[in-house]
Amino acid sequence: MDDEELNTDKILEIFYSTKGGIDKVNAAIDAKLRPNPNRSLSLFDKFVAARIQLNPKVLKLVAMEITALEVIYLSQQTSLQQLEVLDLRKNGFGDVGLDAIAHSAIFSNLKELDLRSNLITRLGMESLAKTQVLNKLEKLDLRINKMGKRWEEKLPETGNFPRLTQLRVL
Repeated sequence: MDDEELNTDKILEIFYSTKGGIDKVNAAIDAKLRPNPNRSLSLFDKFVAARIQLNPKVLKLVAMEITALEVIYLSQQTSLQQLEVLDLRKNGFGDVGLDAIAHSAIFSNLKELDLRSNLITRLGMESLAKTQVLNKLEKLDLRINKMGKRWEEKLPETGNFPRLTQLRVL
């Protein structure tokens, strides 16, 4: 849809059909303007950069529909090297995203990692178990994924997490 097609009448129609809820109005307008809802990496980069400027040690991107591609992108950003806390709960990026985190030297200073509800399976956990870069992790939360309770014992047995004091799997 062209910007010209989104005229006052269309906006009013959207407003009334969504009962005036601003979030619903914005979502409806975005859907009309952008048939492909994928966010651009440059926009994602600007958003992350703004968050890191506020606090270079903490990055919380909770329930933002972050894709595996965006996690791979994050895992290559040198601006995140000071990060100690990474919270990516409720995004659903799966095993590919976990693999990117587990093997990126960018995240070697992480002390806390929250990956709850990301569709992580046994395959992602096998990749995490092999990591050599997350050895400073103290807290790891993997609840509400699809991997099983056995990882609660298996992950510490690898010896790759010497400082891990809190592991939550189920």
